[in-house]
Amino acid sequence: MLNLNPVPRLRDRLASELAADFPPSRPTRISRAPGRLDVMGGIADYTGSLVCEATLDRAAAVALQTRSDRQLQVFSFNLLDEHQPFTLRIPLGALAGQSADALRRDFADPGRRWAGYLAGCLFLLHENKHIDLNDASIPGFNIALLSTVPLGAGVSSSAAIEVATMMALADHFGLRESVIDPMQMASLCQQVENRIVGAPCGIMDQVTSVAGQTNSLLRLVCQPHTLQPSMSLPAGIRVLGINSNVKHSVGGGMYGKTRCAAFMGHRIILEQMRKLGVAAGQALAADPMNGYLANVNPDDYKALLRPVLPANMKGRDFVAQFGATIDKATSIDADTDYPVQMATDHHVLEAHRVRQFVRFVEEAAAAPAKTREQGLALDRAGHLMYASHLSYTQCAKLGADECDVLVELVHKHEPAGLYGAKITGGGSGGTVAVLADQSARADEAIAGIMREYQERTGRKAEAFLGSSPGAWAVGTTLVTG
Repeated sequence: MLNLNPVPRLRDRLASELAADFPPSRPTRISRAPGRLDVMGGIADYTGSLVCEATLDRAAAVALQTRSDRQLQVFSFNLLDEHQPFTLRIPLGALAGQSADALRRDFADPGRRWAGYLAGCLFLLHENKHIDLNDASIPGFNIALLSTVPLGAGVSSSAAIEVATMMALADHFGLRESVIDPMQMASLCQQVENRIVGAPCGIMDQVTSVAGQTNSLLRLVCQPHTLQPSMSLPAGIRVLGINSNVKHSVGGGMYGKTRCAAFMGHRIILEQMRKLGVAAGQALAADPMNGYLANVNPDDYKALLRPVLPANMKGRDFVAQFGATIDKATSIDADTDYPVQMATDHHVLEAHRVRQFVRFVEEAAAAPAKTREQGLALDRAGHLMYASHLSYTQCAKLGADECDVLVELVHKHEPAGLYGAKITGGGSGGTVAVLADQSARADEAIAGIMREYQERTGRKAEAFLGSSPGAWAVGTTLVTG
């Protein structure tokens, strides 16, 4: 059985396999950051939606130890176990002397990309002047990684690595609380992902890994990142994940294409709002959406704004007519045909779905347990998850046949205490989130779904059932001797 806590395994393997690089005579700082389950919101984080996220009991663990030669050396036990190159070294001076763009190119090779998640944290602390890597008094570092968050499962393996690394570095340099708060830490980690690794993700993954709470839904309004109080699920209700074992990647082409299309939609809508304002004698000087599609009223969108959106638009035609978008994480390709209307549909309507989902979960929590009133509220919340899944597939173009099978099977097993399901995070595979009872009957249904899924697809599913606290609450441990 898989040991989900990576910390004891990391410490054991440092002693047995990397003792020469991590001598026990030197203090070693250990940090841990969980993966996350996207329950509602997903890719709408980058257009300002409210998102609802849960932490997993799968986590990344990092060990940090100083070395005397002003070199940064990073290790990955996960890559070692896969018989791939698992170590990389770079001088601190060379790291400090590069731009983010140059560093991204340096780590662009597939065999080096993994190291960007770790080295990028040190670079961002330097770039933001929290530390000065040109200071000769700063020693070198060894950083070792071991993660139980599966790669490509859509449960934020990269954010867990970034947060675990940033936590260890922040505590080593004494930056937490006095210099960096939880949201600033999440923002720095997002910058690692966007600017060093080159994946245009929003911030929800990093915020959840930093600040999530056990068995609660973290609520984040991504404008750019305002935490609301965590939302407790009704007693006897849980969220869980089923990994399709279809690898997903936020760096994949369709993710970036959909993101570009959504921001193109934002720009065209803004132009239409200005025209409508002029026609009404109320010229607009700013953006009534405040930069976010999530702030568009869905009824106004359907009646007044959606009709002006092109179904598809070439990048060069958009640039010629409207110029650039406000998105700094993507750039428009002249030859690409972007699905503007459908992408915008997903983002505007998903934001509305998330707000409704929260309303129904809160109604379920306030209702007497196991009553018709509670069941109706949970059913409504679950059907919003189904609608989100359908929109991922039809509008955002980020579906996967195997995830469709899982969602279909959840729907089939609803009488066993299952309420809804949806593809998560960046889509195109990965994990399906499920709203369900905490009961033996629901457990049996989940096991049956996984068996039938394997029979139909030939792939073995994996369940994510547990939760754990975010990295900020856990802190780091300094091991001496």
